[in-house]
Amino acid sequence: MNLHTKEMFDKAYGDRDWKFYRGIIANCILYGRPGPILDVGAGLGFFVEGCSRYGMKCIGIEGSEYAVKEAKSRFPMEIFQHFMEKKFPFEDNYFSVVVCNQIIEHVTSETARNMLKECYRVLKGGGLLIINSPCYYDMEQRKEETHINLYTPSSLKKEIILAGLKRVESANNLRPVFGNSIVAKLIIQFIYRLCPLDFFCSTANCRAYKDLI
Repeated sequence: MNLHTKEMFDKAYGDRDWKFYRGIIANCILYGRPGPILDVGAGLGFFVEGCSRYGMKCIGIEGSEYAVKEAKSRFPMEIFQHFMEKKFPFEDNYFSVVVCNQIIEHVTSETARNMLKECYRVLKGGGLLIINSPCYYDMEQRKEETHINLYTPSSLKKEIILAGLKRVESANNLRPVFGNSIVAKLIIQFIYRLCPLDFFCSTANCRAYKDLI
């Protein structure tokens, strides 16, 4: 993440701990294959910690020296500083799952393309890439000054395919266009099924798979 001070990390993470990331861990198990996991832009290392607590091998890379030191002081984990515009320090076809959670919107488009190509390279055949990020059409997220590279579901899919991953599945939340009532949510879900436009999405989330080698 493009965050370097304690104050900025405190703002981004609030009172979260590793339990907050159990949903992503569950998705790794549900949609991915057993094997090592890479957390790209690991921040304070809560996802890496959570995987470790569940007995899953997970390595984190993070650009902020402060975040890496803070993570290691809190819990023994494999996390180290690495800048995302550079080649990942791993061999080809090593990881079963790669997670990019709320990171791609914090880096330049050029760095994001390098990240995606590197995610493809280090994934095993049949491996899973999970990306969670805000959608360009979420007005609140666009106000966040560190969000310098917001995607729509369609534009993110194009970048992922360009990186080499051909099978891309949407996993998006919808904007409360008509309010937050149950009826309003059902209406927007129905409309989105008929007309799945990016405009209705609050996220640019996806699961993408590397072809079997």
